[in-house]
Amino acid sequence: MERYEGTFLTLLQDWRRHYGDRPALYCDGQCLSFRELSERAEMAAAVMQKAGLTAGESVVIWGGNSIEWALNFLAVTAAGGTAVLMNYGIRAAEAAKLANMAGADWILYGTITGGQERLLPVGTMAQQAGIPWERCWPFSFAIEERVSEEEREMFLTRAASSVNCRNSQVIIYTTGTTGEPKAVQLSAYSILNDAHACYELLQEDIGRSVCNALPLFHSYGLLILFAYLSCGRTVYLPPILKPDKIAALLCEQDIDDLASVGTIYELLSRLPQAAELHLNIGIVGGGFTSPAEMIRLEKSFGSIKMLCGYGQTECSPVISVERATDPLPLRAHSVGHILPGLSVRIVDKEGNEVSSGETGEIVIKGYCTMNGYYGRAAQEDPFDADGWLHTGDIGRKIGEDMLQLTGRLKEIIVRGGENVSPTEVEQVLLSLPHIRGAAVIGRPHPIWGESVEACVVWEYPLASQQEQERIAEDILQQLRQELSSYKVPSHLFFFEQFPLTATGKTDKRALAEALRC
Repeated sequence: MERYEGTFLTLLQDWRRHYGDRPALYCDGQCLSFRELSERAEMAAAVMQKAGLTAGESVVIWGGNSIEWALNFLAVTAAGGTAVLMNYGIRAAEAAKLANMAGADWILYGTITGGQERLLPVGTMAQQAGIPWERCWPFSFAIEERVSEEEREMFLTRAASSVNCRNSQVIIYTTGTTGEPKAVQLSAYSILNDAHACYELLQEDIGRSVCNALPLFHSYGLLILFAYLSCGRTVYLPPILKPDKIAALLCEQDIDDLASVGTIYELLSRLPQAAELHLNIGIVGGGFTSPAEMIRLEKSFGSIKMLCGYGQTECSPVISVERATDPLPLRAHSVGHILPGLSVRIVDKEGNEVSSGETGEIVIKGYCTMNGYYGRAAQEDPFDADGWLHTGDIGRKIGEDMLQLTGRLKEIIVRGGENVSPTEVEQVLLSLPHIRGAAVIGRPHPIWGESVEACVVWEYPLASQQEQERIAEDILQQLRQELSSYKVPSHLFFFEQFPLTATGKTDKRALAEALRC
C-alpha cells in the first residue's frame, strides 16, 4: 500500500482538486462541497494565524458534532497547530485538567445541538487551565472572519513550511475505563494512512455516503470522517447522537452506511422506523456485548451487514475491520481482517511470537501507531525496544489475517494466584436467558488477593430483594457447571443499565466505584 505523505493542509488541496463540487459534509440542513470545505478551512487557518496562533501551539476543540467542528479542526491542523479534542460532556474542572495535561494554549468552543450555544463554563475552564480569555474563540470566529488573498497565501505558505506530516498534530484522550486518561499524540501520517487503509480494505463494501453517529472528539469518529471524505464520499453528521434523531436523518436522506456504537444499534432496533432503515453496512465502534447480540441485531435490520472493527486510540485507531463478504458467524466471533501493510503479532509473556491459533498479547508495528503520550516519559509508552506497540489486548489470529479478541491484560483478575479473564466469564453470562448485559470486575480480597464480581443487566424489573437473591443463586449455579471453580463470581449484582463512557462502552471504573458504595 502506497503511503500518503501529505499534511492536513495538502489534504485540503487534494480534496479540492480531486472532488471539487461533490457534496462532502452535511449537518443540520447545511451542506458543503469538497471545494467549499477546503477553501473555508484554509481561510479559517489564515484567520487563526493572523489572530496569533503559531505552528506547534495546542488548541482545545470543545463542542458537539457539526460542520463548524470539522472546519475548526481542519483549520487548526492546516495552520500547523495541534488540535486537542475534548469530550463535550465533561465538567469544567476535568476539562481544565485535561487541557493542562496537553499543554493547551487556546480554546475553540462551539455548540452542542441544533444551533443552541453550548452552555459550557468556558471561562471557568480557561481560568483553571491558565488560558487567557482573549485566547478563547467561539467556533464562528475563524469561520466568519476574512483576510486578504495576499495574507491568506502568506499564512498558508508559512504553515506549509513549518509542518511535517509526521509531526504530532492531534491529541486524543484515552477513554480511561480502567485507568487514568492519557494524552495520545497522533499525526497526519498516522490518521490519514489508517483511514486510507480502511478504505482500501472496505472499498467494495462502503457506499456513497455515511451517517457518522460517533463523537468526532473520539478517534473512531475522526477515522470515519477521514475514511469517507478522503475517497470522495459524503459524510452526514447527526447533531444529536440519539437513536430517534439518527433514525430520522437516515429516513430523510439517501444514506448508504451507518457508523456508530453497539448501544445505538440496539436502541435503533427498538424503534418503529427500524424496518424502514435500508442500509448497506453498519460499522460498529466498540463491538457488541456478545456474538449472539450481533447476530440478533443484524437479522432485525434485514439487509444491513454489521462490520465490527478492532483498534485503540494509540493506533489512530483501527487495527482490523470485517468485510461484508465474511460469513455472519465469522463476523460475530472475530474483529476482522488486519489492515493492509500493518504488522501484527501475537506474543507470549516473554515477547516471543506464538503459533497461529494460540492466544497471547496483540502487538502492532506500522504506519498507524502514535507518537507517544504527551507529557510522559518515553518509558511509559507501550513500545518495546524493537518498536512494537503492546496493546494490552489478548487475542489470537484466525488464519493469516483475521483477529479474535479474548480479553485485556490489565483486566485480568488474579484470584489466589489463578488468572481469570473477565471476557470469558462475561461471554458465559451473556449466553444465559434474560441477561442483556454483563461486566466482570475484580475487587480487593484479604485472602485471595482479588475476588471475581459479576454485574448484569436483567431484561425485566425484579420485584424484591428475595427474587434477586434467588435468581442470582440460580445464575451462579449455572456458572459452576460451565466454569472452573476459581472463575465463578463471588457475588452477582443487578443493574437496570450500566454506566457508559462517551463512546458507548461499559464504564468499568464507574461500576467498580458503585460496588464500593
